[in-house]
Amino acid sequence: MSDSKHRHKSVLKKTDEELLTDDLTHQLALHTRQGHNKFLSESIIPLMLCFACPFFVRSIVFICDHCHGSIHEFLQRLLFDHTLTLKDVLENFFFFKWHWPSAIIIIGFLIYAIIMTMLLPGDEYQGPITDTGHIPIYRNNGFCYYIVSLIIFTILTVVLKLNNLSPTYIYDQWDAFLSTVSTFAFLLCFCVMIKGKYMPSTNDHRSSSNWLTDFYRGVELYPRIFNIDVKLITNCRYGMLSWALLSVIFCMKTFELYGYTDSALITCILTLVYLTKFFWWESGYMKTIDIIVDRAGFYLCWGCLVWVSGIYTLPCYFLVTHPKQLGFQLTILILTLGLLSIYINYDCDRQKIQVRSTHGKCLIWGKPAKIIRAKYRLLNGKESESILLASGYWVLSRHFHYIPELALAFLWTCPCGFQYILPYFYVIILFILLMHRAHRDDQRCRLKYGDAWIKYCDLTPWKVWPKIY
Repeated sequence: MSDSKHRHKSVLKKTDEELLTDDLTHQLALHTRQGHNKFLSESIIPLMLCFACPFFVRSIVFICDHCHGSIHEFLQRLLFDHTLTLKDVLENFFFFKWHWPSAIIIIGFLIYAIIMTMLLPGDEYQGPITDTGHIPIYRNNGFCYYIVSLIIFTILTVVLKLNNLSPTYIYDQWDAFLSTVSTFAFLLCFCVMIKGKYMPSTNDHRSSSNWLTDFYRGVELYPRIFNIDVKLITNCRYGMLSWALLSVIFCMKTFELYGYTDSALITCILTLVYLTKFFWWESGYMKTIDIIVDRAGFYLCWGCLVWVSGIYTLPCYFLVTHPKQLGFQLTILILTLGLLSIYINYDCDRQKIQVRSTHGKCLIWGKPAKIIRAKYRLLNGKESESILLASGYWVLSRHFHYIPELALAFLWTCPCGFQYILPYFYVIILFILLMHRAHRDDQRCRLKYGDAWIKYCDLTPWKVWPKIY
C-alpha cells in the first residue's frame, strides 16, 4: 500500500508530456482531482450533496405550493414567524416517503423504457473507445422511442379523459412522487455500486475502500444489466423522456385550471422541440462527457432520475400556480428566438458529427474543415486518434454550443416573469454546470491529447464565451 501511495505522489510531480506516456498516470489523471484535499473531495462533499440535493428538490416544490413561489416568504416563515418548524422541514423535506401509486408509475415507466429499448428497431453504432480498449455498442432507436412514447402518451391521455381521469394526477401528487422517485433512485444507485464492485460489466471500473465516494461518483463507466446499458436508460430513456412528459402534464394542468395560457404553452413547446432534437441526436449524446467520463453513481443516475424531474421541469411547474398571458407579439418573439437557439445548438453538434463521419474531409461554412488529429495512447498500450474541429462554430469557442443552450433555458423560463427568482434556478444551475463541465473537459483533454490540445487551443482560445472565457 505504501509503494502505491509513493508511486501516486511521484506521478503528480510529472509534466503533462510525461503524463501522456505513463499509462497508470493517464488513468489517474482522468479519474482523480489532483491538488484537492482527499477527505474533503471524497467524503465531506459527496455526503453533503447526497444530503442536500433531495432537500433542495423537495424545498422548491414546497415553496411553489405553500409559499407562493417566494423564497423570501419561505425564509420568513422558517426563521422569523416560526409558522414552519424544524420538525415540519424534517418531515416534509428529508423523509424518504414511499407512495405506492407513484412507485407503480415509476417502476412501470422504467420497465416500459427497458422493453422498448430492446424491441424497437435501429442500426447499431459504437461509442468512443475507452482507456482499456472497450468499445460500447448501442442501438440507434432513441428518436423512434421518443415518438412512439409521445403517441402512446397521447392515446393514454384520451382514454383517461374519456373516463373522467387525467395524467395530471401526477401533478396533484407531485411531492409524494418526487419523494418516491428519490427513494427509488437511492436504492438503484446502491445496487449499481454493489454490482460495479463485485460484478463489473467491463474493465472500465474503479472501486475504492471509501463506499461514500463510490456511491456518489459511481464505480462502473458502462454498467450493463442483462445487456441493458444502465446510463442509457436512466439518462435518456427515463430522464429525458420524463422531462418531456412532465412538461406536457404541467401544461395540461395549467389549461385545466385557467384555460388557454400562452406562457405555459410556449414553455412546453420549446421544451418538446429541444427534447426532440436531443433524441434525434441521442447517438451523439452517448459520446459526450456525461457518458464517456462520468461513472454511474448518485451524481449521474440520481441526478437523471430525480434532479431532471424536479429541477428541469421547474418553469412548467411554476406556471401552474403563476400563469401569465403574454400576448401574441411577445409569444411569437420568444418562440422564434427559442427555435433559433435550438437550431444553432443542433447545428453545432451536426458540424462535429459531419467532420467525424467524413474523417475531416468535408466543408464547414463553405470552406474545408480545419482539424487537428490528436493521437493518444490507451491503457492497453494501443494508440488511438480523435479529430478536433477548429472550424465553424467550433473556432468561435471550444464549447460554443453551450451558449444557445443557456439562451434557450432563459427563453423558456422568462414566460414565468421576473417577480420571482425561483423558476430561474434551472438557468442558474445549468450555467454553473456547463461552466464547470467546460473546465473539466479542458483539463481532461489537456492531459489526454498533450501537444495536440495546445495547438487546438491556439486555434480556438476561448472555452465558452468568445472574448470573455
